[in-house]
Amino acid sequence: MPKYIQLRRRVWYAVLEIPKSLRPRLKKPRFFQSLKTESRSEAERLCLPIIHQWKELIESVRSGTTPTDAIQAMRQFKLELERQKVPQHEIEMGMSEWATETEELAEAHFVVNGDWIVLSEHIDEYTSSLSDQPKTVDMKRKDLDNFSKRFKYAHDATNRDIAEWVEIELIEKGKLQITTCRRIISNCRGYWLFLQRHYKLGLLLPFENVVPRKKSKANLPAGSKRQHFTKSDFQILTREIIHDAQLHDLIYLAAHTGARIEELCSLRLDSIDDTSFGIEDAKTSAGIRKIPIHSAIKRIVERLRATSQDGFLISGLTINKYGDRSNAIGKRFGRLKKRCGFGEGFVFHSFRKGVATQLEEAGISENISARLLGHELQTMTYGLYSGGVTFETLQDAVEKLDWER
Repeated sequence: MPKYIQLRRRVWYAVLEIPKSLRPRLKKPRFFQSLKTESRSEAERLCLPIIHQWKELIESVRSGTTPTDAIQAMRQFKLELERQKVPQHEIEMGMSEWATETEELAEAHFVVNGDWIVLSEHIDEYTSSLSDQPKTVDMKRKDLDNFSKRFKYAHDATNRDIAEWVEIELIEKGKLQITTCRRIISNCRGYWLFLQRHYKLGLLLPFENVVPRKKSKANLPAGSKRQHFTKSDFQILTREIIHDAQLHDLIYLAAHTGARIEELCSLRLDSIDDTSFGIEDAKTSAGIRKIPIHSAIKRIVERLRATSQDGFLISGLTINKYGDRSNAIGKRFGRLKKRCGFGEGFVFHSFRKGVATQLEEAGISENISARLLGHELQTMTYGLYSGGVTFETLQDAVEKLDWER
């Protein structure tokens, strides 16, 4: 059994060497397929039918009888039985085993000779070649696994069938947003291009216009659009927090900085001084910035710095498998806002939207707000040529934030 399985990147693969004399006809030196398991005992069990199928294919090539010939003979024999008026149920019973074995063999023949490509077979290789963050790679692998469960072979994935899959399975049954569907299809498109480059997939991209147009925000149901927190919202949330001091502090920090939740949870003490936060773990280069410490949170910051046990401003947070520290406390916030009666349009990011709203209402120019929030400046003058604004200018802008009155 060990000669039929092989461990690669902690995943077991089924492997069968092809006799040298047959390699030119089969166009490869060996059969190779992921078993999608890290368990050796499970791999030994899963590989048996695959190895059997490969051996049947090798024997058919060696004997010169192609699976297609076998299928034709089977059909002719069935016609002959029908001509002799053999009862249909006897025909089906007598031929079921022959039909199953012959059709499976034909399927294997087409796959090996490159006519059919099994979509699930190359996902591990593709995702291993990506340079994305682990969380992004896992997301892409999940999308492709779902795609390959719906479409076994590449030629099954027609434009019409993909559009139906998106409309019925993803949107109607799965309740996924249009933007999520676009992400899934984008990941499938990237995998398809990989198959075209590396496995001579001759089919054109079938993903054109398979995702419906996004509805206008004006037509969205009330409460489903992303909204900003107001002063009264802030007061409702902070009054409701009684036994979660950690979340209480995080909300105050978010409301007086406009920083993203992971930016705040990743803040190290050595990135903070008496006057500012240094955001160094950001989504974009524009997100790397200094944010003045608002006077309303100076005491909170001093206390957190003095009591930290792990070098982070928000101390004691758990880390998920992607290295994010905001996952668990973010879920706690989700439960809090739901308890307070806020709908799906309100998320932790709504503090960031609330900060932007207050800055606009206070008359702060967009270029200053963008520097505080870590947004790209799109204009030539400020985005390309400006050397930035003074820290005092940023500090004056931050002090315009007022959540109490």
